[in-house]
Amino acid sequence: MLCALGASASAEAAERDAWSGLYRHEWVANTQAAQAIAATLERPEPSQLTITRAPDADPAKLMKRYQSDLARWTLAQASGGGEKSRPLRRFLPREYAGWGWTALHEAGRMECLDGGHLFLCKTTPDTTVAFGPEGPGQETLRVKTGVFGIVLHAGAFELKKLD
Repeated sequence: MLCALGASASAEAAERDAWSGLYRHEWVANTQAAQAIAATLERPEPSQLTITRAPDADPAKLMKRYQSDLARWTLAQASGGGEKSRPLRRFLPREYAGWGWTALHEAGRMECLDGGHLFLCKTTPDTTVAFGPEGPGQETLRVKTGVFGIVLHAGAFELKKLD
């Protein structure tokens, strides 16, 4: 009975935190970051990143608009190379609207985390995601793994969960 309870609690924890884990990180071809790496390395190897559930934020230290969701995560290089981890929080509803993803989010088909100059999103694998309002300036990204991100001034990347 104790084993069953432990397995149940573990499954519930995993369901509540679908973000935590080890990921393979690869820049999307033709992004600034991919081109810069390719220029310096003959065969660039994908890196690994870790997303970890962090303690909830202290509402007293947050602006009012961020107090509705206190859940937090951290993003760091898996190798630990002395680089500081980056805090992540869930997108606010207006952030989905800014990318044209409100309908996807409300339908449960898109969830994103914000990390300041970068963000991460989960959607259905093999989905084409459109960025911004419809029209000639709209960009798209084919997300093979279902997890992607964008770093401002560097480009888009995909993450593949390894564990």
